Amino acid sequence: MNDKSVLKSTWAAAFTVASVWFGTHVGGGFASGNQVIQYYSNYGYTSVIFPILAMGLLAVVMYIMMKFAKLSGFTNYKDTYAALYPKPWMEVFFEIFYIVIVLAAMASAVAGAGEVLANFIGVKYVGAGKVTMNLVIVAVLIILTIFGIKLVRAASTVLSVAIIVITALLVVFGLTADYDSIAAQLTSQYNVELAEYTNATATAIWKGVLVYAAFQCVSIPPMIAAANELSLKGVKKANILGWLMNGFALAASGWMLTKWYPLLASLQNAGKEFLAANPTATVATDPIVAYATALGIPNQTVLNLIGIKWLMVAFSVLLFCAFMSTCVTLVYTMIQRFEGKFFPNTIKNDKLRGTIVAALVIAICFAISLLGLTEIVKYAYGYDGYYSIVVIVIPAFIWGIPKIKKLEAAKKAE
Repeated sequence: MNDKSVLKSTWAAAFTVASVWFGTHVGGGFASGNQVIQYYSNYGYTSVIFPILAMGLLAVVMYIMMKFAKLSGFTNYKDTYAALYPKPWMEVFFEIFYIVIVLAAMASAVAGAGEVLANFIGVKYVGAGKVTMNLVIVAVLIILTIFGIKLVRAASTVLSVAIIVITALLVVFGLTADYDSIAAQLTSQYNVELAEYTNATATAIWKGVLVYAAFQCVSIPPMIAAANELSLKGVKKANILGWLMNGFALAASGWMLTKWYPLLASLQNAGKEFLAANPTATVATDPIVAYATALGIPNQTVLNLIGIKWLMVAFSVLLFCAFMSTCVTLVYTMIQRFEGKFFPNTIKNDKLRGTIVAALVIAICFAISLLGLTEIVKYAYGYDGYYSIVVIVIPAFIWGIPKIKKLEAAKKAE
């Protein structure tokens, strides 16, 4: 373990590490608004409270694991979880969670980028349109994976900052827009009633606090690695800052989308009925078709309804780039994880093995992406969240806290 005399405990150093968590969380899935709608806004204005509770729970779990890693001298999640569980082989439980969530994240990024592109150019993101758009994204992804990884890595920080700024502007404009007038006009125009919030507090707590925090445990590995130079006090400060940054950003987005949810949901339902009765309808023939297929990108729909063209264009371009950056980065993560174990004795060429792994990963993600962003977030993230509660969240309290106390006692005895 690093010498304590050189370890950092300042708020500035902690902020750098907390930003890793923030950058992992506030990607395309968050910026699209889909996760916020699925887990918070459809339940009403608890969406302002539950994100803070969810990120608080995640901060506690993350602090336990980061403190355990620091006291044990570990700098990666594999060693940390091998030591946490009663048996080292049980570390595979975390591996299963991590691989599933990474594949789901890549698939949702392909689906999200395809939907952004379809909405932007005015194509229905259903049926053949969905397959076509996702194939276009896969083609771009293959090119970037082969030739553009350095460019993507160089641009990732700028993209993250830009998407945060644009999303913040979206939240401000969304909250200050004349929602009542827009809702009255559209409900009258399409002869629909505003949808109601889902009245299920217990479900809202289960999904919005427990499940959301659980599948966001995907941030634990990069946080353990990033905290290598922090002291124990620095680790605590990083989790406090991470909780505040992620919790309040999520709550602000939830607040804005909760305001718009009744109109978004009513237009989507009306659009689905319209499409069922008029399967050949296009975006050009009736705008409600756009709303029928665009709730997968709620923030894009809100911007369309508000009518701020420049922000709509900027948001669409940045969100598309964020999805693509996520795809390329995660494909390389999977290559690094499995390339060395993919027939190393049979296929001697590292690049060939990496290419085969990338092709298999992209093929799997394309197949999953056809489910659509909404379904991936609802089911893949949701079920992996249930799994994470059992194998990551609960073990942190059952085994992590006692082992930390034991390590602290041993160090005091020294």
